[in-house]
Amino acid sequence: MTGPATATTVDTRETTTAPGGDPPERAEVGHPFMRPARLTVLFGLVLALGLWRGLPILAVVGSILVMIFFHELGHFMAARRAGMRVTEFFIGFGPRIWSFRRGDVEYGIKAIPAGAYVKIIGMSNIDDVSEEDEPHTYRQKTYPQRMLVAVAGSGMHFLMALTLLYIAFVAVGTRDETNWIVDRPLPGSAAQRYDIRHGDRITSVAGVKVDTQPEMGTEARKHPNEKIELGLVRDGKSLTKTVILNSRMSVYGTVGEDLVVFSPGSDEVLVSAPLKTGVLAEAGLRDSDHLISVNGTAVSSLGSVRDVVKTATSGTLRVEFTHENAPAGASPISANVNLGSALELGPIQGFLGVGEQLVPQKQGFLEAVPATGKMFGRVAWASVSGLGHFFTPSNIKHFVSRTFHTTPGESHASDKPQSATVSATAGEQRNSNRMTSIVGAVVIGEQVTEGGWVNLLLFLAQLNIIIGIFNLVPLPPFDGGHVAIATYERIRELARRDGKRYFADFNKLMPVAVGVISVLLLIGMMAIYLDLADPVRL
Repeated sequence: MTGPATATTVDTRETTTAPGGDPPERAEVGHPFMRPARLTVLFGLVLALGLWRGLPILAVVGSILVMIFFHELGHFMAARRAGMRVTEFFIGFGPRIWSFRRGDVEYGIKAIPAGAYVKIIGMSNIDDVSEEDEPHTYRQKTYPQRMLVAVAGSGMHFLMALTLLYIAFVAVGTRDETNWIVDRPLPGSAAQRYDIRHGDRITSVAGVKVDTQPEMGTEARKHPNEKIELGLVRDGKSLTKTVILNSRMSVYGTVGEDLVVFSPGSDEVLVSAPLKTGVLAEAGLRDSDHLISVNGTAVSSLGSVRDVVKTATSGTLRVEFTHENAPAGASPISANVNLGSALELGPIQGFLGVGEQLVPQKQGFLEAVPATGKMFGRVAWASVSGLGHFFTPSNIKHFVSRTFHTTPGESHASDKPQSATVSATAGEQRNSNRMTSIVGAVVIGEQVTEGGWVNLLLFLAQLNIIIGIFNLVPLPPFDGGHVAIATYERIRELARRDGKRYFADFNKLMPVAVGVISVLLLIGMMAIYLDLADPVRL
């Protein structure tokens, strides 16, 4: 009953009754092995996906399928409780892969995992239903019963979101950016050289108090190659260390990704924290790789890198490097790094070289209740605002233009080299003004899982809220469309005051439903293409 999946026709297939009173499973005459073959193909695809991308993506895909199942289960349970006749409950669309019957309901899986549906007889005035089944139709039930069925899917999403948020707060804890510790010192960095350890908490840089990791980074950038005092807390004790910071520099391109290099003070240049997916990763660059040459010129300092980049005639750099801890005498790796159509150099800044690990703070069973409600409300409001922002003429125009001007592997965060300020918000620019498809949701889920399973819980909670709200849009064929139709019918009944049921003419609503479906399919296909050609990177 979700979106285009809403079923409005009666299942008129003939069935015979098996011993015990239940109709038999659907027969496939002449194809006795078709169902096992389809199941084998399905499980083979799932196994291949797991081998290709690993356990996190299987967890994300499985979680989304569970969400879809519970959405339809909500409609199913509400319909059965109201005495409506349900004939089908399927996950997916298209050809049947596998199905079975229990009572008068056929349950199963179909080939295209793009949603699910529950078929309830008599959803509108144009459905042809037998006289004996008419009392069990959706249209003959009371207004509260129809409303309950219509909102049950979104209600299940909201219930799942609240449950996931509560579990995250109680079992794992909330994360506050002021409650952080050093994750790990970057190999070759000043932090490693001066014995900054995992678990340390940095409290001041050059005499300036810092509460968060970003504040620490801001202060450190002011002191490239300078000797400073660093305050920290280790095992509950306050310490002071005198350190000489590294220097770091960014090479900005037009693809929303930077080549960041730093010098530990010796005659070497190292690569700093490339994205796990992107042009640098595709070229084979990793954290703390030793950069040997750029465009055929040997580099041993940030100054030499600047000199080479200044003379570059394109946004592609030919780099030679060796991996961290490579055996002595290992041959350099050569690769092209395509940063787009042009390059720009950032300033040389100070660099300590520590990652951030937020320390979760668990909440009590009662304490987590208001925190869960507050988070739910914040995400719900952001979802409503985001939908309203996207469906404006200017943003729809931008989305369509971006889709038709995006080629695989190209980013449109900017069409000019990014300055340091622009680079700080490049990720937001890349991910703004776009509708994320199911493909994009899986990719985002896979990325957030890399930061821990609690991130997946929070992501799934947010996804449930977004889907639940989206389904309540008051247009057919969304669930919200059924809410609007039922409410309109009730208003007309109250206005007539004759106690008779009023049925909206679905023939007049069909053009609206077809138009909405067409727009959604078009936006959906563009979103899928954009998520494949220019994936969201967090």
